[in-house]
Order: sequence, then C-alpha cells, then structure tokens
Amino acid sequence: MTTPFRPAARPVDWTAVRRRMAAAIEQTEVLLGAAQQDEQYERQSPHLAGDALPGRSEEQAVGLVTFMLSNRRLALEIRYVCEIVSKARVSPLPGMPPHACGVYDLRGHLLPVFDLCGLLDLPRGTRTTNNWMIVCGQTQPEFLILSDTAPEVLTLPLEEIGAAEADLGDNAWHCATTKAGAVILDGDLLLNDRQFFLEDERVIASNETERTEIHEPPISK
Repeated sequence: MTTPFRPAARPVDWTAVRRRMAAAIEQTEVLLGAAQQDEQYERQSPHLAGDALPGRSEEQAVGLVTFMLSNRRLALEIRYVCEIVSKARVSPLPGMPPHACGVYDLRGHLLPVFDLCGLLDLPRGTRTTNNWMIVCGQTQPEFLILSDTAPEVLTLPLEEIGAAEADLGDNAWHCATTKAGAVILDGDLLLNDRQFFLEDERVIASNETERTEIHEPPISK
C-alpha cells in the first residue's frame, strides 16, 4: 500500500498576519469614525419646512399652480396638474350636483368641470364665461376646476410654506399655506374625493380652445 504524499506544512508568518490584522482594524476605525460624523451632522442639521407637505421633506422647493376663486388665492402642487385651458366652453348636463358645471371635451375625452366655491364656502360670483380652467390629474386628466383669473406657475422654497390654516369649508383638503397667503390644497385627496366622480357624461360637445401645456419648473437646489 502506497502512502499518499503530503507536502510539508509551511510555517505561519505571524508577522504578516499581525500586519494584515492591524491594517483591517485601522480601516474599520476610519469607517466607523466617518459614520459617526455623518450621524452627528444629521442630528445638528435643522429640519426642512417640507414637513408641511407630505413627501417633500428631502427637497428644497416645490412647484405650484396658483389660481383665484372669489378673491381667494388657492394652489395645487404641479404634479397634480396636467395643463391649463383658456377660452373653454362647458356643456351643461341635467341632474348634476351644484358644484358641477358640466362637461368639457378635452381632445375627444369628456371630463367633468367643477366649481370649488361651494365646497370651500366661498361666495360664488356672477361668472358669465369660463375663461380659465385647470385640468387636474396625475397619470391622466381626471377633471377640470374653474379659476377666476389666469393660473400662475411658480416654484417656492419650502421655507415659504407653513402649516394649513383652517379657515375654508372643507379643511380636509388643506395641507399647507404659503407666506403670501395662498392655501395649498391636497391634490391626492382632491383626485380621490367621491364628490368629483360623475356617473353619466353622455354629451357631444365641440369647443374652440387655447391650451397651455404644463411643464414642471426645475427645482432650485
């Protein structure tokens, strides 16, 4: 029987082992020190004013579309606005709720049009024409809301946005207020509110309109 050949074991270079262990310990201490500095910086950094707007705490500014209703300035985050329509003709429908004005033909899609005055306890003026409307939606247009004047698109730093003021009718929609006094409505709640769902939109309308596409302005850093 042949005995298998086994190479002689090489002696362990303990000096090299200690050197590698010391280098690993030193590298670990450097990484731990950097992590502790980052943690200390986060504790010392002031919180952004974005707490007033859900999902905006890591950003420096927010894009808004502001509009007027009964001399009151309101606003929606631009991510809830598809476009702005001017010189729009609304086709009324029988049996609609008081806050619904009718339907509007947006490139072949009939969308309901709403006046927020009644829902926000704002006085309804003697509006003879619907010169301006805001098309609301995220992935696609959902409905339109009236505006007394041409809506404005602007970017505000979060420092200029504070907590909501409970001075309008449906306080559940209010998520923040700007320093200039504009009430920011919660677009997510607005789009999912059953008051803006109509079951019957059977009407054929032909409209001559001017449309302004909405492009979100760059967020300043």
